Amino acid sequence: MESDAKVVDLVLAQLSEVDDWARSDIHAVAEQLAPAIGLPVPVVEVALKRQAYGIKPITDSVIADQQKVADTFFALGLLPRQIKIFDAARRPAT
Repeated sequence: MESDAKVVDLVLAQLSEVDDWARSDIHAVAEQLAPAIGLPVPVVEVALKRQAYGIKPITDSVIADQQKVADTFFALGLLPRQIKIFDAARRPAT
């Protein structure tokens, strides 16, 4: 499992680099995305400027909110068993 955590950390580091690039060169990102989504570059630029950037660790507040959702899904019969989000939440490798 330790190697899994290292792989996830590596992927997160790479995503962070892409995120930094996207934040620093919105026009280039818009030029790449516009043809794929069928919108003009200026429109995509406006949308990208409104985006929040950054990869952040999961917080206890997010875990609590997700636990409420999981508990509701279980109560509705959408999950076959109760789950504890805290136990499933990934923590950064130290």
